[in-house]
Formats: sequence, C-alpha cells, structure tokens
Amino acid sequence: MSDDDPSYDPDPLWRNSPVKLALLHLAFYGLYMALGALLVGVVTRSWFGAGVGAAVAGLLILLAGTTVVDGLLAPIEWLRRGTLAPSEGRHYSFAGQALRIHDDGRECWIADISIHRALGVPRDAAFKARFANQWRESAELGLRGQGLWVRVSALHQHLAEAPDRMNPRRVRLRTYLDRDVMQPAARRREAARLERAGGR
Repeated sequence: MSDDDPSYDPDPLWRNSPVKLALLHLAFYGLYMALGALLVGVVTRSWFGAGVGAAVAGLLILLAGTTVVDGLLAPIEWLRRGTLAPSEGRHYSFAGQALRIHDDGRECWIADISIHRALGVPRDAAFKARFANQWRESAELGLRGQGLWVRVSALHQHLAEAPDRMNPRRVRLRTYLDRDVMQPAARRREAARLERAGGR
C-alpha cells in the first residue's frame, strides 16, 4: 500500500480500474462462451451446435451483466478475508519490504520482524522493554505461529520520540504508518460505528 514498492498493486483483483475490469469481464465472457460451445458441441457433435451453444452462453452472460464477474470473484474475496487473513499483511509494503500488519478491530498490530526489516536493524533483547505493555504474542491476537506484535500507534510514537527520529528512513516509515495504516483503520472504525448507530 505504498509508492515505496514499485511492484505493489493496490487493486490486485482489478475491481477499481475500468479498463482492467472491462478486460476481466471479456475474459470471463469468453470463458463462458467456450464452455457453452464445448457443452453443446459435445452433445450435438456438430460445429453448428457448438456455435449455438457459444451464442446462447454469450447472450445469457450479457443479460446477467457484471453480476456474473462479481459472483465469480466473491469466493476470492471470501478466501482473502477469511482463510488468508493471517497473511493479509503482505499487502503492506515499505521500501520494498513486506510488512505483516494485523487489524483486530480495535488496534492495528505490526509483527516485530516487520519492524526490524523496515528499519534495517537486527533484532535485540531490549525490544520488549522498549514497547512495555504495547506488545502481544501471536496467540493473544488469535494468530497462528509464534512472534511478537507491537501496536502500530506505539511504534509511530516511538519513531517520533526516538533520538534518531530525524533519520530519513524512520521519518518515511512514520509517515507511511500514519497515512497507509492508522488513518485508513480509523476511517474503517468510524464507518463501522456509524453503521452500527444507524442500525439502532
């Protein structure tokens, strides 16, 4: 979610690009028409039947509209939000380094290994003490595996107050955390709060 990583695609499913989404629609239409041609062609054992099958499938898809593509992408969205949730942090990237970030609905947490990679510093024994009462084990956050997670807000504050706070890399990381992690999370929570309030 950062311009720091040129390989990062903020829209991996092509849902927000009109041109890419149109190409995706055409690809699915072509796939459905091919399946229609194959099915009817096998049953009728003729090229004419295959042509009719493709035409009928294409017509049905055109009548159904974009809901077909959305329906096909729905399982991918479900998988991304559910089964793949523990690895969601790979979508956060800073200076070419993938960041593991977890939002539990109340706080955003960043894996300690991601902090060390982003800052380009080795892990040290004083890490826990530096973030006293601001870290959790993976199991405490309901995540698989082992490791420490630090509140993003605590890391953001530490970067602002540390003696080397004017280090360009640390300034960029602090800006990234604020712009790409903390502010979007705050907007999501505010939207959820308003939705809950509107449902009462």
